[in-house]
Amino acid sequence: MTRVGILSIVLAAAVTGACGGSENASPAPTGPSSTTTTTTAPPPASQQACVPTNLHVVSVQGTVVTLGWNGVSGATEYVVLVGSSPGSSDQLSTNTTNTSYTWTAKGGRQYARVQSKCNGQFGSSSNEVEFTAGN
Repeated sequence: MTRVGILSIVLAAAVTGACGGSENASPAPTGPSSTTTTTTAPPPASQQACVPTNLHVVSVQGTVVTLGWNGVSGATEYVVLVGSSPGSSDQLSTNTTNTSYTWTAKGGRQYARVQSKCNGQFGSSSNEVEFTAGN
């Protein structure tokens, strides 16, 4: 046997041994695993701090409603969300750069919350307040 032949056998044995031996060899190559792992990381601390606080009803005069809240350092805008049920926004969704907002609401019981935008992303909602307009 030539040196090239012996070298080929030694090389083949080394590769087979490194791959777990010929008994464990798969007849066909395998692809990537079909298992998918999804994790939900908490928002970065900067986004957790991007939540307006102390949302409150400043006044309700007929159907004219004014809300106010504590501003968030670094916020570039706020979105005011008003709905006919808790957590909804079917009555109003509008942006402002102020820490208060006044509008003419539809009559009836409504629920409002505010989100602030920091670093290009909106944070979680503020506390939610309930009010009745038009009475």
